[in-house]
Amino acid sequence: MQTLSQQQQINNLSPQSRTIAILAMLLFAFAGLISGFAVGAFIHPGSHLQTTNLNAGSTPPITSRNMTPTPTAHSERPIPLGFPKMDITSYTMAADDTHTYTVAVQVTDQSNGKTAVGNPVHASGVTCKIWLTKDEHVSKNMPISRLKEADTLSAPLPNEEPGSLDFFDATTPQTQMCNAKGRATWNYKLAISLDSGTYFLVALTDWNGIHYGWSWMQINVTKS
Repeated sequence: MQTLSQQQQINNLSPQSRTIAILAMLLFAFAGLISGFAVGAFIHPGSHLQTTNLNAGSTPPITSRNMTPTPTAHSERPIPLGFPKMDITSYTMAADDTHTYTVAVQVTDQSNGKTAVGNPVHASGVTCKIWLTKDEHVSKNMPISRLKEADTLSAPLPNEEPGSLDFFDATTPQTQMCNAKGRATWNYKLAISLDSGTYFLVALTDWNGIHYGWSWMQINVTKS
């Protein structure tokens, strides 16, 4: 009804007025079409950006790989020591004053407990010593009073088999200072006078008589 009424009104106008009215209606319709495109252009980019953000957020995080911890240098202040780590070339040794053997010792801390080999201690100033004994009760008979006086450790300890180890290499004496990485090495032979049997090779690390630790390995001594 409204459309018919508008058409009747247009028909009643003069040709010039009718032309102006039609042109006005066309301009109004075109303006509406343009505004529709503008609204659509304004809305759609926002949806696209949101989708992009969601995709970026779904990217899995990068995880770091587990790295093996490395020893760090300790200060020169003595810390509690764990069992020294011993590395020997053989558990069977010939008492012939001919075959040579090597033992290396690493100073460790108490990161794994008081009665265990801990992490390496990289520090100088630690006295290291090895000796041979037939006493299987190494810890029970360890002379603690001697350990508190590090400057006396070069003398034989109780139950030590004196002269059993021949430290032929002058650069690796029986009692020595560990290097800056807390390591010491000995090159030695077994004296020909040593009887065959079961012995214990003991390693001691002593930090200024304040903190100390020891460990031992059972070895079998043979005669040629």
